Amino acid sequence: MRAPAVLAFLIVVLASSLVIGWFWADQRLSEKDRMVDYLLSDVDQMRTDNTRLGEENAQLSREIESLSVQVDTLKADVATAKKEADATLVPQEIGSNADFPIERGMAKGGESVETFAKREGTSIEVLRALNPWLDPKQPLKKFQTLWLPIK
Repeated sequence: MRAPAVLAFLIVVLASSLVIGWFWADQRLSEKDRMVDYLLSDVDQMRTDNTRLGEENAQLSREIESLSVQVDTLKADVATAKKEADATLVPQEIGSNADFPIERGMAKGGESVETFAKREGTSIEVLRALNPWLDPKQPLKKFQTLWLPIK
């Protein structure tokens, strides 16, 4: 009589183990399913962000290209303006009845009489003699015309 009781006990233990094992496996699978769902929502959000960032990147690339063209145009404009400005600062010989030849020179804005004289290869005294209205303490105005001896 003992064998059927042991057998019944083993069947109950085995059935209980199977139920507990199934319950434990179901819980683990449910946890994994929740984790997969959570990660899939992250993946979807990342795909959306990736698409949006790709579009923003393309837009920024177009803007950079446009700005690059504008910068090149502005650089060319500045170079042209600099050449024109430099050409206006070149001394010009004038015709006059003076005892010695003189020419006109143009000052750069904010330049002192002393630096203008050095640049033109003359002295402050000669500049003052040819341009008596000059105040050596005052800076010269942009494109201010001064008389210079011809070198």
